Amino acid sequence: MVWQERRFVKRERRSRRDRPDGSPVFGTRSGGPSQALPVVLDLAVSTFLRKRSFFTMKTRTPFIKTFAAIAALSLLAAPTAAEEPPLPVKTLFLGSARSHPQRHYYGTVQGSQRVNLSFRVPGPLVEFPVEMGSRVAKGDLIGRIDPRDFRTRLSDAQSQLSQTQARYGEALNNFRRYDELYKKQSVSQAQYDRYKTALDVARSALKTAEASVAAAQDALADTELRAPFGGVIVARMAENFQDVQAKQPVASLQNLDTVEIVIRVSEEDIANIAVADEKNRMFRLSEKVSLDLEATLDELPGQSFRVAFKEVGAQSDPRTQTYPVTVTMPQPKSARILPGMAVNVTASLIGGETGDPNFYVPLEAVVGDVSGRTWVWRCGRGGNIARIPVTLGDFRGSRIQITGELAPGDQIVTVGARGLREGQKVRVVD
Repeated sequence: MVWQERRFVKRERRSRRDRPDGSPVFGTRSGGPSQALPVVLDLAVSTFLRKRSFFTMKTRTPFIKTFAAIAALSLLAAPTAAEEPPLPVKTLFLGSARSHPQRHYYGTVQGSQRVNLSFRVPGPLVEFPVEMGSRVAKGDLIGRIDPRDFRTRLSDAQSQLSQTQARYGEALNNFRRYDELYKKQSVSQAQYDRYKTALDVARSALKTAEASVAAAQDALADTELRAPFGGVIVARMAENFQDVQAKQPVASLQNLDTVEIVIRVSEEDIANIAVADEKNRMFRLSEKVSLDLEATLDELPGQSFRVAFKEVGAQSDPRTQTYPVTVTMPQPKSARILPGMAVNVTASLIGGETGDPNFYVPLEAVVGDVSGRTWVWRCGRGGNIARIPVTLGDFRGSRIQITGELAPGDQIVTVGARGLREGQKVRVVD
């Protein structure tokens, strides 16, 4: 009996440790009372079982059941593991402007028709009536070169033509006479051939003289430079009385009744742009989804203008990897938009049928496994997620078409989708 009591005391001392404040702590692990309680109960149960002289099998059983119940309650009282925090993810909304956010593009204004005007002939300017900003109509005079030398050349060409015409007439009469004689066999073959050759030479000289006169007439007409279309002189690159060379630009003309805006579009966006509709009012992103285009200028605060799609460039800029896209708009009556002005073009999603099951999402939103199954994660209330099986379609840039039990307005995970599993909760971040 004494030996057993000492053994119990010795075991109790071996498992006893002191806290920093000096109070005893039972157990081999640090922690609160809930962690030490099972150890104490184990020691107590062992002690009671060893005291066989006091407890028979009949009396031992109730004690075992009692201590087992207390041990179970102590385990229930132990703290449970902390719940897993929601995972941060990024999402998009299907079938709304939030799945294809508004795009802002910056460009510059230019006229719908643009040309640098130049003379076809050289000479000194003797008349240059236009100034920068001058409005001209089609056919109006832009400038005139001194025509005197060209008139002299035309007169010389006309005189040469008259002489050539006379020689041709004489050669023609001679040939006709010898042709009749040759048919009557009154002249030899050599005589006939000589007059026929003379006629051919005179005819060739006549054509050359006629061409010289025509060229002299054109050169004289080219001393006047006229507007090929109505517009505004946006630049003047010469001065009156200045000697100019042929094809040297002297003025720049643009048609500003309708202006063009050239914007730069990224590779991803250019892949989503198809042909415009029959009214040239919008980009086509798909058969049922389109973009409304609106232009604003810093110089005209509070005003916006509808623009129409015109064309997409096929060659990218090697430095920026962007493509030129041209849109047009009529010159507004409330303001004057001039070439070179900076413009902000906003593309907003419009249209689209609410029942359309096809959506284009970023590639990172689609998850798959080795069996070939693909799905996306749809977010619900409280951060709950659901796995939605989808079928993949064609690509458009960095987006892919998906079809499944999805509806416009559904919120799906994009960034962070690959690491999710059923039962997890998420937290949407910007």
